[in-house]
Amino acid sequence: MESSLNEQTLERVTEIFKALSDGNRLRVMHLLIQNECSVGHIAHTLNLSQSNVSHQLRILKQAHLVKSNRNGQSMIYRIDDSHVTTLIKQAIHHATH
Repeated sequence: MESSLNEQTLERVTEIFKALSDGNRLRVMHLLIQNECSVGHIAHTLNLSQSNVSHQLRILKQAHLVKSNRNGQSMIYRIDDSHVTTLIKQAIHHATH
């Protein structure tokens, strides 16, 4: 792994950690690690409003942490790639040990 931390990389990493610095966004990410979900399902499962969930997902999507696909009238969200899952799982492990 290359160890250089140029300005562009630093900005990108900062953006990722800012996006993950909110408890509701972490709860959304944890749910999406388990399964792809619609906004409605996330809202119901986490007891959040759909507008709040949409707002959180927009931030996560802008940070390239989640992706979405249209399924009929619903948008289905999922984790962008396995690196994101690893990052979240490692953070949880670190916090609990």
